[in-house]
Amino acid sequence: MPPTAHHFTPVYPLHEPQQSFRSKQYAPPRKRKRQQDPDDDDVDETDDSDSQIELLQPSISSQDINDPYRVAGWPESMPLPGSSFPHAPAVKQKSRQPLSTNLQKELAALNPPLYVPPPGEQDSTSSLRRHHLGVLTTILHTSLLKHDFVRAGRAWGMILRTSVVGRPFDVRTHGRWGIGAEILMRKLPLHNNSQEELGNASTISDQGLEAAKDYYERLILQFPFQKMNPNAVSSLTFYPAMFGLCIYEIQQKCTRALKSVRNSSPEMDRSDSELELIQDQDSEGIAAIKRSELDSAARLAARMDELMLSPPFDTYPPLLQLRGSVALWLADLYTTTVESDDGDDESKERASMERSKAKRCIDRMKAAGVAVPELMMNVLD
Repeated sequence: MPPTAHHFTPVYPLHEPQQSFRSKQYAPPRKRKRQQDPDDDDVDETDDSDSQIELLQPSISSQDINDPYRVAGWPESMPLPGSSFPHAPAVKQKSRQPLSTNLQKELAALNPPLYVPPPGEQDSTSSLRRHHLGVLTTILHTSLLKHDFVRAGRAWGMILRTSVVGRPFDVRTHGRWGIGAEILMRKLPLHNNSQEELGNASTISDQGLEAAKDYYERLILQFPFQKMNPNAVSSLTFYPAMFGLCIYEIQQKCTRALKSVRNSSPEMDRSDSELELIQDQDSEGIAAIKRSELDSAARLAARMDELMLSPPFDTYPPLLQLRGSVALWLADLYTTTVESDDGDDESKERASMERSKAKRCIDRMKAAGVAVPELMMNVLD
């Protein structure tokens, strides 16, 4: 026979949960109804057990109930813990806890640091790395002063691979990104080993210029402009530097070509007819160099115009000033082409368009509250 419910019934009686003396004291009295008699009125009587308990309890007045000592549970024989009793606990003020390790590292890594740990709490590993970074930086600047760009490039590469407090080296801090471009331009040798060019510190090899431009292109892709942090070093900073390097490259190639044309035709012991022929050849060579310079400058201006179609590049003062200078440069080149070709309406029109672009750039600079160089204003007047 399967077990039924009475098999699981406990054999001991179930008691009601016990209540404390205080809860019983302030609980409302329980009442029970007596059986109604037709002859008697309805009378409610309290429970006999409750009435007996009330008789045994001491009488507590309202003054005792509202006594602050009794409410706080503090005996009257003991002195009070303080003047603010009972509104504040008598707890001793805890000593100031030190900052967490992660927070210390974050505050110490800021520039300038907001927290410098005591000498005993500094991490020995990070201190050694900082010392190593300082030594490499000293070697870098010493090599640059001595024009030893090969060794400076090695020190710069080691600095880029150094991490302090778990963070990699940021090339944008303190304007260090310009050092990398300078090293790339200078450390590659020139193709022409003539003493004149080797002695000229301003001459840079074509390979160095290409390496520096590639370096700027990488920085532009790695650090794009962000609206949430507009003051950070980003592509907005790298574009003017790269365009300025492109202008320098075009002008250097033109200068070299002009020097080679002039040096290839010495005027010693030559007849008048030969000198005229040489001058004609030189003029043709110079015109070809100017046309090549004009084409390179026009391609650069087209790239700048494409970039400055969208914000924030269209209102950035360094780009506006650079584009205005390129416009004036192009206007002069177009004018030179017109004079060499005995008049060209298309070149005149393009020269006028470039001057108009220069004026628009100047107007935008004035609207942004930027001072316009006097040289640009004098050219346009």
